[in-house]
Amino acid sequence: MVTDAGGSYLMCDTDSMAIVSSEHGGLVPCKGGTHRLRDGNEAIKALSWKQVREIVDKFEKLNPYNKEIVPGSILNIVEELNFNPNERQRQLYGYGISAKRYALYVYDASEVKLIKVSEHGLGLYYRPKEGRDSDCEVALWIKEGWQSILNRALGVSSQEPDWFSLPVMRRIAISTPNVMAALRRLNRDQARPYNFALSPVLLNLSNIPITLLGPFEKNSEIWCTMPYIDIHTGSVHTLNPPSLLVLAQTFEMVFFQHHRHPEYKSLAPDGSPCRAESHGLLKRYPVTASAFHLIGKETERGWEQAEDVSTLLPSLVRYQENNGVPTDQLTERLRQIPLVFL
Repeated sequence: MVTDAGGSYLMCDTDSMAIVSSEHGGLVPCKGGTHRLRDGNEAIKALSWKQVREIVDKFEKLNPYNKEIVPGSILNIVEELNFNPNERQRQLYGYGISAKRYALYVYDASEVKLIKVSEHGLGLYYRPKEGRDSDCEVALWIKEGWQSILNRALGVSSQEPDWFSLPVMRRIAISTPNVMAALRRLNRDQARPYNFALSPVLLNLSNIPITLLGPFEKNSEIWCTMPYIDIHTGSVHTLNPPSLLVLAQTFEMVFFQHHRHPEYKSLAPDGSPCRAESHGLLKRYPVTASAFHLIGKETERGWEQAEDVSTLLPSLVRYQENNGVPTDQLTERLRQIPLVFL
């Protein structure tokens, strides 16, 4: 309905949409838009607030509830975002990276004030500082990170958060005996079933698997110097000084990558696949089935829990085409198995 009315949207999630709109509507500069401003630049059409309200009202017919108890449309315009404390609708602005990575903000005098930020792609990391922001209803560090992204995009000078230099950690539950046995070499008392451990997010510069786990520690000041154990070899290491051919990712690196995340599900305005620098009105990505690849549907049950150690060691079986003839390796393995077991 939005596109039928000639409009566009900043983002569209499962149950929400940020529609490009203003009080009276009009054109908004945007690369790839089908409209043109007086200076010839490309633009998109912003719907008026009245048009958005009319679209919302059309969904009243789909309301399955008793109208006397639950009146109105099944959609709603979020009042705590779109209206100020004086119950007057205000103009929102948005900064979108991809469908699930976005921030909404307003101008409060000369200050850029965030009122909603997405946690997508960030919530899996353990917090580098305590606290929760009541305005955006997210962890304080996520809001501060988004503020850094937005300030850089708008050309606003600001100081980066002091925790940007910290190594990025994931909190992992001790859910397997081998992980518990490894961690008991570091701290026998703390390594108990379903207690937590910390795992630094690494850029592996070697050709061997490396997965480090350390004691669960809230004090971020000692993350670099405390001991970690490699669950593959049992050897003990620290991040600083480094003792492995790895680079521990910092939160500054994470937010830089977060900001440059391409929207893989869409095409750039020129019709090419989206890249980090792509911007403007994105296009639909056509999908053509060319070949089928058989994969195993069996997965680690721990994948359902973001804090399970199996999420650090993903394994997906991909089956090759089978012509019915066993390979030499399979033939040799079968010969080693006694017939009584076959």
